[in-house]
Amino acid sequence: MKKAVQKCSSVKKRLATALVCTLATLTAPGLSWSQDQGLMDEKALTSLKQMSDYLAGASALSFRSSTFFDIIDKDGIKIKSGRQSDVIIKRPDKLYINANADDGSAATIWYDGEKLTYWRRDTNEAMSLDFKGTTDAMLDHLVEEYDIQLPLTDLLYSSVNKMVSDNIVSAKYIGVRTVGGVPTHQLSMESAGADWQIWIEADSTPVPRRYAIDLTGQEHQPQFLAILDNWSIGREVDDYYFTAALPDSTKTTAFKKPEAQ
Repeated sequence: MKKAVQKCSSVKKRLATALVCTLATLTAPGLSWSQDQGLMDEKALTSLKQMSDYLAGASALSFRSSTFFDIIDKDGIKIKSGRQSDVIIKRPDKLYINANADDGSAATIWYDGEKLTYWRRDTNEAMSLDFKGTTDAMLDHLVEEYDIQLPLTDLLYSSVNKMVSDNIVSAKYIGVRTVGGVPTHQLSMESAGADWQIWIEADSTPVPRRYAIDLTGQEHQPQFLAILDNWSIGREVDDYYFTAALPDSTKTTAFKKPEAQ
């Protein structure tokens, strides 16, 4: 989504339509405008908060994600890569991720509230980190101390809205669109360094169904797309899902930043 400020600026080259652009922005119901931000559509922000509150209210949830993202090679060429992940979250301090990429790499992650284990199944290597706290605190710790972000990190926090709302500089409600046969609310957002869109199920179970990001702040502006399905909300989840189960042959190493691995 292009910035509303830029959109109006370009139109101002034609005086008549500039006035229409300005009046529409200032007077349309549910829209607000500021010099520092851009178009802030209250319907978009409300839909995002409803999704966040719904996910936060679940004692446990699980979903499957099929993600496609750009890897920039040494020649600057964008290479599309894919990965499928199964995710289970149990509030407030348990997480399981099982991921398989199209290049053959595969990983499983367990967090039981006291220990995080990351197992590269394709190389049979594992790292573990002792950390006692909530899943939110663990995710913060990974970013701050190790520069590691797990897949779909924003959706793993107890409050998605809290994670993203402070960085939103523009928001627009696009309309109802069908994703996988399911009606969804399509929202378009701008944040510092990224333009992103999210499609949220348009019924009493407002889960995200699609998530797309353009990393405009990075060279080559790589893109990311996730399709989210197989949702389960609030069902009981046994704790054994979050306890690491490694083969005896697994090689274990100290927990390190990605560049040091």
